[in-house]
Amino acid sequence: MSAAGVSALPRYDKIFLVGIWLETVVWATNIAIFFSAIWIIFWKRGGSTQWMLGITSTVLFVFATIHVSASLCQLLEAFADVPEDAPSLYSSLYFVNKAAPMAILKHVIYDTTVWLQDIVLIWRLYVVWERSWKICFIPFVVDLAHMASAYAATIIISRPNVSLYDSVLKGLGLAGWALDLAVNVSVTAVISVRLWYMGMKVTTLTTGGAHVTSSPNRFTVPIFTIIESGALFATVTIVMMIMYCRGSPLTLAAMDIATQLAVTTPLLIIVRVGLGLTHGLPSAYKNVMRGTMSTFRAPSMSGDAEYSLNTVHISRTRVVTESDDAAPNRMVYVMKALEHPGEFADDTSQVSA
Repeated sequence: MSAAGVSALPRYDKIFLVGIWLETVVWATNIAIFFSAIWIIFWKRGGSTQWMLGITSTVLFVFATIHVSASLCQLLEAFADVPEDAPSLYSSLYFVNKAAPMAILKHVIYDTTVWLQDIVLIWRLYVVWERSWKICFIPFVVDLAHMASAYAATIIISRPNVSLYDSVLKGLGLAGWALDLAVNVSVTAVISVRLWYMGMKVTTLTTGGAHVTSSPNRFTVPIFTIIESGALFATVTIVMMIMYCRGSPLTLAAMDIATQLAVTTPLLIIVRVGLGLTHGLPSAYKNVMRGTMSTFRAPSMSGDAEYSLNTVHISRTRVVTESDDAAPNRMVYVMKALEHPGEFADDTSQVSA
């Protein structure tokens, strides 16, 4: 690079120094969030069904740790291990070289971390929709296209003397970010709608169909949690796209922070919801649909009454009766058919509470 080009070069040394410092702060936060998530997965909840989240959370945290370690190596190479015959602004020139081993490693980790975060989100969609792969097919195909664009861009930028704003590279980079946004926003929206529907269904059944509009949706908190957590990384992606389109030198440094936030997002959902979203909510929904409840509020002639049930009978009618020979604190509740194929084997199901 000519002397004039060097003098006009942005101060990438300062940009990356601040960016890596911020990345380290987020990584330190991820340490606390990760161990909290692991405690929730294996000790608070337990069970073999939690292994998917346990493995993916651990892999994500390992990626975050490798990335921040690579950033440390970059700082040492740029500021400590400076050759004696180094040119002026050697540190800035070091970060401009995207073909350096540590730079390539960080790009690959960024791509893979974002992809794994999307896979975890799609898996949550699979669980919330009662383990139906059909609902996950389109998001998964779109995510494959996203990853193809991202890895292709990484291969191109890793070649020597390739401009960061090369037309092919720019097209692939923007396509990858746009597809990632599409997956994040659409899957988050579909999960939220599904949770809202399940919450309304649970409210309808547990209130006997009375005053449903005034009753709070049971899953409001998880819905807002997943929307807020998903919006965190989506916002970061949009900011990076805007900076890249404007030719900002902050773009590549921002990717260091984005890598850590790609790990923060799924871990934060686990900690805030305590895995209620991924397993507890569908289970609660199914339990209510099957009539498993310890307390039941039923409309009566004199108003709503709450009963502690020992036995609940569910059949396909609208009538509410109390059996004459029922023991104290026992009643028979006969209610409208639940249109949920496969949940009831007969017209009447008896569930011991």
